Formats: sequence, C-alpha cells, structure tokens
Amino acid sequence: MSGNKHLIAVPVQMWGHTRALCTLLPRMVKLRKVDVTLFTSVGTYDRVKAEVSRDIAPGEEHVLSHIRIIALEGQGNGPMDLNAFVSSFQKAWTSVIKDEPLTCLKTGTKFEPVWSQPCATIIDLFAIGAFDHVREHNPHGTKLVSWYASSTLSFFAIFERDLLATAEAEAARTGKPFNIVASGLLMQSKGELIRLPSLPTVYDYELNPQEMTLPPEFAGSVLIRVPSVLRRADAVITFDAADFCPENTVAVKKWFAETARKICYAGALIPSGEQATAGEQRSSQDGDSIISFLNNQVASHGENSVIYITFGSVFWPKDPAKVWAVLDVLMEKKIPFVMSHASPMPWAVMPEGMKNKIIAYGDGIVSNWVPQQQVLDHPAVGWCLSHGGHNGTLETIIAGIPLILWPISAEQPMNALYLTDHLNVAYELIEVRNGSGLGPIYRNGKKPTGSIEAVQAEVRDVLDRAFNEDGAKKRASVQALQKTLQAAWSDDGTARKEVETLLDEL
Repeated sequence: MSGNKHLIAVPVQMWGHTRALCTLLPRMVKLRKVDVTLFTSVGTYDRVKAEVSRDIAPGEEHVLSHIRIIALEGQGNGPMDLNAFVSSFQKAWTSVIKDEPLTCLKTGTKFEPVWSQPCATIIDLFAIGAFDHVREHNPHGTKLVSWYASSTLSFFAIFERDLLATAEAEAARTGKPFNIVASGLLMQSKGELIRLPSLPTVYDYELNPQEMTLPPEFAGSVLIRVPSVLRRADAVITFDAADFCPENTVAVKKWFAETARKICYAGALIPSGEQATAGEQRSSQDGDSIISFLNNQVASHGENSVIYITFGSVFWPKDPAKVWAVLDVLMEKKIPFVMSHASPMPWAVMPEGMKNKIIAYGDGIVSNWVPQQQVLDHPAVGWCLSHGGHNGTLETIIAGIPLILWPISAEQPMNALYLTDHLNVAYELIEVRNGSGLGPIYRNGKKPTGSIEAVQAEVRDVLDRAFNEDGAKKRASVQALQKTLQAAWSDDGTARKEVETLLDEL
C-alpha cells in the first residue's frame, strides 16, 4: 500500500463542474503526498484525461502516476440525468471499501487496490445519491467533502434555504408529485425583494431573468437536496476565488464556521504553461481553424477586435431568435466573432439561414467545442459575450477580457449584478430577458420590453460603448482584477494556502 493520502473525486458529467477539478487534483498531488482516484463517465473520459494533463509542466509527468481516472457508466438523457453515473459510482464505492479491484469501462484497465483507503471523498454537490451512499457506507471514516462548482455568490440566494421539508409537506397536502412541487418551489417568484451580500437589492424574479426548463426529476432528486448536503458535509471546496468577491467570501466562511466547518476557496483554477495551450487546442476538432481565423483577424481588424460568444456546455436562451438577432447586429457592424455552440438543448439548433449568413459574412466562425482559454488569450479577442457561468467568467477575467453578459439562471444573474454594478468590468443585456424576467428592475425602475427590435437596439448601444472610451475603462478594471486573481496560486497565494491547509487537516 502507498503511504500517501488517498483522495477520491466524483464530479458529475457537466463539463462546468468537471473542468476545474481536473486542474485542482494535479495541484494537490504537487502540494502534498497524495494519490487520487477520479471517477468520471465513459462519455467524458477522453476529455477529462486530456484536461488533467494540461496543468502538467515538462518534468512533472510523474504527477500523473498518482492520478488514476476510472470511467463509469455514463450520461443518461442529457447532462441533468445523473442516475446512471451515480448508481455506477455506488457499486464502485462498495469495491473501494472492500479493497477490491476497479475496472475502467472506457479502457478495460483493471486497477488493483494498491492505495490506502481514502481519507476523503470529494463529491459534486449534485451527486446527491453518491454523497448519501458514502455517508451510509463508511466503515473507514472517510471525510465527505462537497465540491461546490459555482460562484459562491449563489450560496445565500439559492443554497442557504433548505426547502426539502416544505416540499415534502406540500406534496403530502396536495397530493401532487413531489418532483413537481420541488420544481415549483425552486422556480417560483413572488415579486419579493432580495438582499444579498455585495449585491444591489433586486426583485426575486430578477434572479431568473430567462425562462429556464428545470426537469422535475432534477429539481426533486438533486437541486432541492443540495442545502442538506451542505449542512452534512465535513468540509466544502469550491473553484471560486476568495478575492473575486471578498465581502461574500467572508460571509460564506462565517456561515460554515458557525458549525465548526470550513469552505476552501481553491480558485481561480486555470491551467497554465505551454501544455495547457497545446492540450486545449488538440481537444477541439476545430482548434487549428479557429486559431488561424483569429490570426487573420489580427491582420485585418487589429487586436481586441473579435467578440467571443459562449453560453457554456449546457445553457442556451429559450428564445433563440434573440441570439440570431444579435449575430445579425455583429455582422451589420462588421464585428468579427467566434461562437461556441455546444449546448445539447433542442432549442439551440441554428437555422440553416443563419448558417448561410455567417458563411457569406466570412468574419464569423461557429464551433461546437472551442479551445476557450486559448481563444480568450489570443490578442484578436477583445470581448466575451457570455451567460456568466462562473468557470468561464473566471477564465475570462484571468485573460483580462471584459464581458457582455446574458445571464439565464443559477449563479449567472448574481455574477452579472456583481460584475456590472460593483466591479465595472461588464455590461449586462437587459432586453434579452423573457418570462417573469420582464418585470421592472428594482435598482433603476426600468422595465424591459423583450422585443427583437429592443434587443438589437440595446446591443448596438452596448457595442458602441464597448469599442470606445467606456469599454476601455472596463478593460482597465478587469485587468486590475486579473492580477489579483492570478496571484491566488502564487507561492503565498490565498488559494494555494487554503488547499494546503485542507490537505493537512484531512
């Protein structure tokens, strides 16, 4: 048996939850004598393996010998169907605690139990069944550490309140299916005012500015149970950066300290070095053509001329006609763009007419998987139009790129509020809102109309400001924040220290 500490990591197959952990785990191995077993799905195995290697510098190849990646049964009906993966992990956990071999379903490799029993299991907040199973079957006393794959600006807005008992009582009272009740409770808005640390006061519906399809099964079996996990975990680790919003960080740490527990801020977790760039470009089948496109844009349009557009690997606006309307404005104003079109949602399909427009335009490129960090670091790129998911937000800030935000749900509206009103590094698009999000905005009293014409007028105005003096001020602000967040993993950086402390205490 190895004399190292053994950690098990269980992210769910949503790439936004997995990517940062693929950077953190090798850094843990570099910091302390640690062996890691990383469970993933068959469908994400290749990408996970490539991502783990991206933060490995020449001469550090030995780190990979301390990380074994094991693929389990994979994705069900979309990224929010976690049942098959969680069930497969539960079986694997039984093998772990019995010191039995583990087999990777992707490669067929059999891993003998040569490492010690795990001292800690890092489990994604959304892998509820995995957390409960380890907690119930834990003969060796492994610590349960929750992986908080989000901005902690979302904590007090979404995860502090435990609505599980309320949902159970309502389902019993009305006879409605529990999952339907849970979905309704999580998505309801009453026009009430919400006050959160570091953010301006908003109406509750402003935290869901876009219509969002929340599958009842996911609401009832996952989201409504997350607060309970946070209350039962031995510790929590997040890819958020402590210095992203210091006031909120203090408030969240205080909340956990009230029960003698800690939350470790490990971000920003962005791979660095030559291997990071090369590995990411190889992972995208369009990587070479995208970089060639950007090189050409520097020559024809100059630096900071390109807008990078992304809604992440899951999200996409429910009224996609507004997305195509924004692309029309970019082409009208002769602004080049790179668009990541990765969402599996059925309403995200691009019309043939729009595809033909982009081809005829010549200065736009669309790919279902973009080497995002490399694109953001390219001198051609000047702005990022994004939903405001926290992984991509931190990557964008680390690259020193200001944002144009189109938040949909989850932590995104909180990020948009903070990045625009507090940090002055972004613009938020308001007319893109729909559903209950079209209500009045508390902080300025304005009421969006949500029409295509209003969206295009707003985007034209934002672009005019972005490529002028106002945009230059936002670029200077984001570059100041960039330096702060880049320091988090320096020798005496906050993230490095917090991760070292966590490892020492396990």
